[in-house]
Amino acid sequence: MATHAAKGASPSPAKLADAKPKNEKKTLLSKLEKEMQAEWEAKKLFEVDPPKEGEEDNGKFMATFPYPYMNGCLHLGHAFSLLKAEFAVSYHRLQGKRSLFPFGFHCTGMPIQAAANKLKRDYEQYGSPSPKFPSGRPVHVDDADDDIILEWAPPTSTGHQDITGYTLEVSSGAEWKEAVKVGPETVLVKDKKKVQTKATGPAEGEKLKFRVVTHLADGTSCHASAESDEVVKVVVKEDPKKPKGKAGAKKPAKIAAKSGDALHQWDIMMGMGISEEEITEFVDPMKWLTYFPPQGKEDLKMLGVHVDFRRSFITTAVNPYYDSFIRWQFNKLKAGNRLAFGKRPTVYSETDKQACMDHDRSEGEGGGPTEYTAIKVQVIEPLPECLAGVTTKPIYLLCGTLRPETMIGQTNCWILPSGTYGAFDRGEEVVICSDRAARNMSFQDLFPEWGKTTKVATMTGEQLMGASLKAPKTKYEKIHLLPLLTIKMDKGTGIVTSVPADSPDDYAAFMDVKKKPDYYKVKPEWTDFDLIPLIDVELDGENRTMCAEYLCQKLGVMSPKDTDKIQIAHDIAYNDGFYKGIMSAGEFKGMKVADAKVACKKVMIEAGEAFVYHEPDRLIKSRSGDTCVIALIDQWYLKYGEEGWRDEVIRHVENTLDAYTPACKKAFIDVLNWLTDWACSRSFGLGTMIPWDQQFVIESLSDSTIYMAYYTLAKYFHGDDNLRGEKPSPIGINPEDLSDAVFDYIFLRGAYPEGCKIPEEKLATMRGEFEYFYPMDLRVSGKDLIQNHLTMSLYNHSAIWENKPEMWPRSFYTNGWVLVDGEKMSKSLGNFKTLKGAIEEFGADATRLACASAGDTMEDANFEIATANNSILKLFAFHEYAQKVQTEELREGDLSLFADIWFDNEMARLMEEAKMHFDRMRYKEALRCAWFDFGSARSQYYDVIASLGQKAHKDLVNKWIEWTCIMMSIITPHTMEAVWKMLGKEGSVLDSRFPFATVNEEISAKGTYIEKVKSDLIEKHTKAAKKEPTNVNVYVAAGYPAWKLKVITMMKDCREADGSFPQGFMKMFDKKSLPEGDILVAKGKQVGQFAGMVKSQYEATGEAAFALELPFKELPLLQEYENYLMSKIKVGTSKMETMKFFMADDESAPDANVAENSVPGKPSMAFN
Repeated sequence: MATHAAKGASPSPAKLADAKPKNEKKTLLSKLEKEMQAEWEAKKLFEVDPPKEGEEDNGKFMATFPYPYMNGCLHLGHAFSLLKAEFAVSYHRLQGKRSLFPFGFHCTGMPIQAAANKLKRDYEQYGSPSPKFPSGRPVHVDDADDDIILEWAPPTSTGHQDITGYTLEVSSGAEWKEAVKVGPETVLVKDKKKVQTKATGPAEGEKLKFRVVTHLADGTSCHASAESDEVVKVVVKEDPKKPKGKAGAKKPAKIAAKSGDALHQWDIMMGMGISEEEITEFVDPMKWLTYFPPQGKEDLKMLGVHVDFRRSFITTAVNPYYDSFIRWQFNKLKAGNRLAFGKRPTVYSETDKQACMDHDRSEGEGGGPTEYTAIKVQVIEPLPECLAGVTTKPIYLLCGTLRPETMIGQTNCWILPSGTYGAFDRGEEVVICSDRAARNMSFQDLFPEWGKTTKVATMTGEQLMGASLKAPKTKYEKIHLLPLLTIKMDKGTGIVTSVPADSPDDYAAFMDVKKKPDYYKVKPEWTDFDLIPLIDVELDGENRTMCAEYLCQKLGVMSPKDTDKIQIAHDIAYNDGFYKGIMSAGEFKGMKVADAKVACKKVMIEAGEAFVYHEPDRLIKSRSGDTCVIALIDQWYLKYGEEGWRDEVIRHVENTLDAYTPACKKAFIDVLNWLTDWACSRSFGLGTMIPWDQQFVIESLSDSTIYMAYYTLAKYFHGDDNLRGEKPSPIGINPEDLSDAVFDYIFLRGAYPEGCKIPEEKLATMRGEFEYFYPMDLRVSGKDLIQNHLTMSLYNHSAIWENKPEMWPRSFYTNGWVLVDGEKMSKSLGNFKTLKGAIEEFGADATRLACASAGDTMEDANFEIATANNSILKLFAFHEYAQKVQTEELREGDLSLFADIWFDNEMARLMEEAKMHFDRMRYKEALRCAWFDFGSARSQYYDVIASLGQKAHKDLVNKWIEWTCIMMSIITPHTMEAVWKMLGKEGSVLDSRFPFATVNEEISAKGTYIEKVKSDLIEKHTKAAKKEPTNVNVYVAAGYPAWKLKVITMMKDCREADGSFPQGFMKMFDKKSLPEGDILVAKGKQVGQFAGMVKSQYEATGEAAFALELPFKELPLLQEYENYLMSKIKVGTSKMETMKFFMADDESAPDANVAENSVPGKPSMAFN
């Protein structure tokens, strides 16, 4: 029988729990959790060691999770991912393996340093220990005639002073003036306190900004808030489909929408429950290292995570043992020629004055440099008015391009009329571009002073429109600067070259400007240029000399607004033109376009017509808050992407690494194909100094690639409660004695070091422990680490254990982000949950169960509050049921009923299915089998037994409880351990063995059959209810009639090689397609109906749909279940009295027309 919830005479575990309020149940479960945790700790249950001589050894399993940054508390996102590793450890422990789950705490790099610096700035700017912060920025939320309504959040801290009121200030330019005085009253907006007020809106053409000053009871005022978005008055265009309103109505409108108020670091610390007084200590980065790691450890214990904490540690030079290990690692990398030094284009934080790699960022992880060629297009006489008298030096527009080889086709350049541009002195010339681009270039040795620009003039794009230009490579002596409204000022230089013969975007814009000069405010002579053919490419079977023109005309592009069509044309023109095209003009005529790009760039740079520069490929912000640039800086870098090194890692991923899903494996291959040189040195921050160059610190991702091997030794260095390695080693090892040769001995089977102060016996023990637990069997991580940490881990393992792939990671499992009730976890939304907070709200096991239920793929998962709350009820109900059933009078002896046999078999089936899902880390599906469906099977068994007037079988009930405990100990170990003890079982349920049983498919088929018959009965009874039937006749077919056999045979034989039915195959059953006198002709529409039913069954069950008979007799089974089936339709006001069974070929059967519709496995029914 299928396992879903069913009603029955016996109460379900959930009903048993209904008498107690949820809070009381949660309190009782939490009490059990604390008791179990104390017992586990006392028994050192999670301390795992290699087998001693003579001890049983069923193998090992080692799983790890990327040690979290200790710049705050652990949160629900950490729990969601790390529990997947722990579930795997618990599962393999149930297989008898020595399952190890070590856990460290990451303190290296900028996250802690940046947070400490932010807090220090908070205090310096706003006061200590209780700051006086500005209010939130005012937001335009509504309109009231000519007024606007603004709203803002009160300050989060006012130095313990009451707020007496606010001044809303307004500015239309440089000056700020009082707009309105506002009282301290607040309103609730989406459960958050806000202040609202009216203010006079902008006049037509006016742009206004607002800010707020908060006034306090002590007579002081807070700093002014951040400025609002600009508010302007816009014309509201009429919608012809809607009723006409007042023509030309105008209303204020926001120009742009920005994100909400930024939290101060002080706010974040207060949100963690840290007192005002203690927060002041966190300006020292060392405070973070002593505060958060121990708290993280306690939070993990509260969750019941199976961690061997003897192996826990923190990173950075504060820990001398780990510091020695990292120095050894980098010395090995340098000796293996995996490192180099020099100037490299690198993401750079101007505030921090050093490289800013992925984990140093608050935004833009995964971003890196993109190379552009800056084309120098000279501005020639007559100069635009805005440039008159600015300089006597040559003036060039800088046009950033990825396609320098197309410059021979320029007919104009593009500029954004509303954009703001600067003229910058480069020494011998002045260049024009956006401020952002100039700032970026200044860090690449492209301006006289590194990191600085000299701006000699500011202008808008509109002021430059029409400027006469001399562009390199084009055949035209003079071209012009034209308007393009789609230019983005946050990318490139803000000025773009135009090659309309090759670029569909340029073609559409150029032709539109050419057609509408008045609209664009251009002179006709500015566009009086013919397109210049430059690339030959075959499209649609013919050689095209101007592919952009051809594609735009073919696709019907009429204007730049045809964005979808232009995008299609763009993709074709770029891909086919660049990879298949041949240059048809210029000095590289006849060369492949891809080759010409390199050659043309080289020639232009040598001629002084262009230079190379780099930009971030996305917005990147450091943890210190500044927008990063690309800088050329001296640094040590790892040579990721080096051909031989990369190839051996790719082979490992393709042939050995288990990534659990094809999507994950593909993601690794993709990253390996683009990841290149990685800056591994920093000027400051927490971490280990580069051994041979002490001016640099090793960055946070680079010291985190092979530390999984350190876990195998950490218990000898750290032991209990020694995260920083400041206490003596448990076996008397001094960190200063950990030379490179010592680590070579342990990790690489090197010789015992001459003059070593550590006895060889101790080193041999550590070597044995490393070689027992390594390689790492599983690493679990969020999918975001594929692009850096996980791939780098593969690189470093292959470098340190060169030519020893048996020591490289065996599997990587990656998951998506976890949402809370479908929304991204966020403090501003009020759904951010620390790990401790979640446990206090739901308890450990309910939190764990909700995490398991949230999802398993690389797609985003969803932690549902309702699931967590419901889990409290279900776990309590299970505990109460297991307790109650011990005193119940149950049936004993043989399993005499089919319901007994089915239940026993169904438990085995679900257990085997759960095992399959646990094995592949599909925990949501495993949970379904081991908890929900397993519980439903028990409910259904009780339901059937009650209908037979019998009691449940004691052996089966005890097996159900025992197996539930074993399977669910993986996910909810506390509750299951408590019940296990209640059963009187020896030892811990965590050390039991996953059940093994054989599934009888025939018994499963019988159960499924009964459930299908039950569903059909209920459906047909519902339809017949109005006739108030009192009897149902059920007809069972012993086999198929000849005509149905023929339909099945025809369908079976007509399938394609892949097993699918051919398109339109049902036509073979049409009368016109059948031979005259065929047995099917007389059956008319019945043939198609039956064939449709077989098709549906085939799609659901495969070959079983063609089976001509069932592996069991239907009639005796139905007769045994008569009372059960009758109980499903004799409900409520039903007048059902009898149920009778007939063979379909019984001539005495009263409903012959119904009987003939029955087939094996699907009885027909007649209600009378």
